[in-house]
Amino acid sequence: MKKVMLIGDSIRMSYQAAVRKRLADVAEVWGPDDNCRFVKYTLWNVAAWLNQCGQPDVIHWNNGIWDVYRQNQEMGIFTSLEEYAADLKRVLRELRRTGAQVIWATTTPVKPECLTCRNEDIAKYNAEAVRIMTAEQVATNDLNCLLMADLNGFISQDNVHLSEAGVEACGEAVARMILKYL
Repeated sequence: MKKVMLIGDSIRMSYQAAVRKRLADVAEVWGPDDNCRFVKYTLWNVAAWLNQCGQPDVIHWNNGIWDVYRQNQEMGIFTSLEEYAADLKRVLRELRRTGAQVIWATTTPVKPECLTCRNEDIAKYNAEAVRIMTAEQVATNDLNCLLMADLNGFISQDNVHLSEAGVEACGEAVARMILKYL
């Protein structure tokens, strides 16, 4: 049976079971028990996670929502765009060492009421990530576009995380994208 590795924050953690269910007949789906948080955290932990996972055939990956987080207005964005781009390249290099097909997922949107993250920042970071992934010939799964179609339906009352409908929509989109590469 093929093996799929999912890397990402609490958004990934919320849709992982839905992906596992949809791919149950064709692949083992594995993701760290840990919230993969921001890209620097993923860079620090990726070797251990790859070791725990074993050899994946496909890796579906995102970092971003923690990177654009604003603790407060004075501190600004947690990870600068330049640092984000450089660390994405470093993580990608490690993921590619496995020989697995890597799929990048865009960072999901937030409701306008969110005080800690802004969709204009997410859009800027997504654009840079997609530019990098396109240059590296990595497929992109545009979860941001999917969820922007119905923010109130797909994003929960906390303004950041997925609603049940969002979990199902992302689970379906992620499974469908992964199936293209199995």
